Amino acid sequence: MFDLIGFSDQIDKLINNYKNNNLRSSIIFYGPKGIGKRQFINKFISEIIKMKFNKSSISHHLNLYLNNSHPNIKLVEKELDKKTKKINNNITIEQIRNLKKFNSSSSSLQDLDKIIIIDSADDLNLNSANSFLKTLEEPNNNSFIFLISHQISLLLPTIRSRCQKIKLQSHSYGDFKKILTSSIKELNEDEFKFFYDLTLGSPGTAITLYNDNIFEYVNQTIKSLYNNGLTTDIIELSKNLSKMEDDKFKNFLSVLKSLLIIIYKTKINNNSHEIFRSHNFKNLQNVCSYLSYQNIIDRFNFLAMNEKDLFTYNLDKKIFVQKFMIT
Repeated sequence: MFDLIGFSDQIDKLINNYKNNNLRSSIIFYGPKGIGKRQFINKFISEIIKMKFNKSSISHHLNLYLNNSHPNIKLVEKELDKKTKKINNNITIEQIRNLKKFNSSSSSLQDLDKIIIIDSADDLNLNSANSFLKTLEEPNNNSFIFLISHQISLLLPTIRSRCQKIKLQSHSYGDFKKILTSSIKELNEDEFKFFYDLTLGSPGTAITLYNDNIFEYVNQTIKSLYNNGLTTDIIELSKNLSKMEDDKFKNFLSVLKSLLIIIYKTKINNNSHEIFRSHNFKNLQNVCSYLSYQNIIDRFNFLAMNEKDLFTYNLDKKIFVQKFMIT
């Protein structure tokens, strides 16, 4: 039910710490989006359940957890707004208030610790983050809080300082391909390599990009990087991208960051065939010669500095893309 490919040393260490009553009460699991941080936590919690309950009731507890209805395990993530019928941009302060009630209430199962999962802590806004901080400052006995973060720098320093931090790295190509094969059957070898290079070893991101058909925008984006000024191609691309829903657009922005990293690596190493597996990225020398080091850095900084404001203040995606392209 909760199989895990990769991270074997880290999961074993965590399980041993739990068995020896040496597990920190609050832990941030961080690393690139889509590498399997949630699956890692799922596997860890399933092992805890196996330790705590007899064989006949394990499946029952795992199913309760899977459906987010377990009395001792609470998952907090962005929810559907009842008015707009869209997923909220943030985890709301009301969700954190409900979480506090869960954390402070007496447990109906004495055999199992209370466990809270925040997926992801990056989605806390300022109000909900400050409210959540109080939960971290006053931990309960026999309770654990697991936070997932794709970009740990987005978290309040006060939240980071109160948690143990465990970094999960990108997968090896072998593990990446195993994970992808279980979800996508139609890819040939070079397509596997392409997605590995593009997502920097993140199978979850690769599956999302494949399902969202974002791949079609990759070549258009690369082509647009050659242009000077606001061309017809850039305007058309920005119009198409502006129609994306927020989560899909965030996935596209992750592609942009990966492309910039790939171009930068290729520029500093003329032997790009030694860096990338896919033929698609072994032939980026033309783009590299067109863009300067500073221009690549400026574009990356533009994304890093403005991405959060784009979604926080619901800014115009079309203008955002155009500004990126002419930076």
